[in-house]
Amino acid sequence: MVTIMLAFGCVAGTAGAGGATTPGSSSSAGRELTASVASARAEGSVRVTVHFFSGKTTGELVQDSARQSGVETVAIGKERVSIILLHGVAYFSGNTPGLTSYFGLPEAVATTLSGHWVSVSSTDPGYASVVAGITLTSALKEASPVGSITEGKMKKLGGRLTASVSGTGSATVPPTTLFIAAEGKPLPVEAIASRGSGEEISGEIVNFSRWGEKVHVPTPTDPIPISTLTPSAG
Repeated sequence: MVTIMLAFGCVAGTAGAGGATTPGSSSSAGRELTASVASARAEGSVRVTVHFFSGKTTGELVQDSARQSGVETVAIGKERVSIILLHGVAYFSGNTPGLTSYFGLPEAVATTLSGHWVSVSSTDPGYASVVAGITLTSALKEASPVGSITEGKMKKLGGRLTASVSGTGSATVPPTTLFIAAEGKPLPVEAIASRGSGEEISGEIVNFSRWGEKVHVPTPTDPIPISTLTPSAG
């Protein structure tokens, strides 16, 4: 996800390291997390829906991720942004508020580019930030708990019994709990991450669905190469 992590930051906090643990972590919890990530990768694709919040600001990200491609849409208030990764090239588009806030483009440039696709090749500065979290592996990484990993209680989510593993987080990753299907394949079902309290609280609720379904990634029309924009365009 150019990751929302308003803790998944608007935009790019880095979350889990695929279940990285620290001394003192529960070995059984670590194994459970590793098995879940492996099972998820084997599926090859997933839909990720993120509801995120920071104080009174809320938004939603919907993303379909495959192994080497993905498509993502983000809505935060009046801001709208879309990101596509296809054949190793990233594309982004959005309205003026979205391009200004999400990508930091000057308002005049954002107004000109509003509604158009901009392409970013792997050799362009900023490519890694644009595609962060959009592939299956990177999406899983960003939803995985880090720090000291422990097992939690069983819980029913949407009628499904789940087990949970939690991480204490780090300086850049908030405490995160990942709920894993306890019956059938141990696939991720939901992740919850948050930091702070009261009006200062920020975080997200991540839902996983459509495991293994074919991902349709559209080809952007008439993209403008980011390399043709002036340096002042960011």
